[in-house]
Amino acid sequence: MSTTKLPIKDIFPNPNQPRKDFDPVKLEELSMSIKEYGVRQPILVTPRGSRYMIVAGERRYRASLLAGLTEMPAVIDEINDALVEELALLENIQREDLNVIEIALAYKNLMDRGWTAEQLAQKMGFKQIWRIDEKICLLNLTDENRKLVIDGTLSNAQAQEMARVDPDKQELIRRRIISGELSTYNKLRAFVDGLLMLENQDNLFVLQTITEEDRQSIDSVKTLLGTIERLVSQTSLDVLKKAAYHSSITPERIDLIINHLMKLRKVALAGEAMKTAASAA
Repeated sequence: MSTTKLPIKDIFPNPNQPRKDFDPVKLEELSMSIKEYGVRQPILVTPRGSRYMIVAGERRYRASLLAGLTEMPAVIDEINDALVEELALLENIQREDLNVIEIALAYKNLMDRGWTAEQLAQKMGFKQIWRIDEKICLLNLTDENRKLVIDGTLSNAQAQEMARVDPDKQELIRRRIISGELSTYNKLRAFVDGLLMLENQDNLFVLQTITEEDRQSIDSVKTLLGTIERLVSQTSLDVLKKAAYHSSITPERIDLIINHLMKLRKVALAGEAMKTAASAA
């Protein structure tokens, strides 16, 4: 396909262009470059009536308008509407011209058109299919939370956790993130898990029900943790070294104990989160 010069008045943007926001500063910078060097890469257009609709290159088109150009280079190709939209989506995604919510919408749009997650992951160069799913899940966010993701107030990780719950619970999570109560990812994940578990009242009933055997085990755990805390905080390092020298304490045994404590920490975090979620819900 050859390049031709088209009157800029005969060119118009794709009304279904997935990219909605164009950085005015970057457009101005591109406009200045075009004034000095011209449009170095032609846009791709397709005939629509007596005019031409942009398939790829709207940013160059907008910058050319700012630069005051009356014509610009273009490649003309006959493309149907379905393919136009797919090409526009892929161009913007691959050029990283979309924010994370626009990318999510673009992925969903392509999948609604029959693309599979596997095909889309391959096209985007992803080895893991879940990278498609993690973006699409952001569409579960409320409009307000989507805006906070776009402006960077919420991180992608925070947004993905919030997107796991219904919109009425997202406000609760957001307030706790802002207040600092969910300052780490582990706390946030556990809190969201707690909210999801609460949706099944059987889970809450099991957690709240304590047998005598359970109570004895809980008391044993409390005693153990108290003993470890006192031992480490009140015993000098020299004594601990001597204990290692005169007994069977080894780094490997300590590592095993640490692994057990990490498991205990995980379930403690989940239990605390569920208790907090129950009181907040």
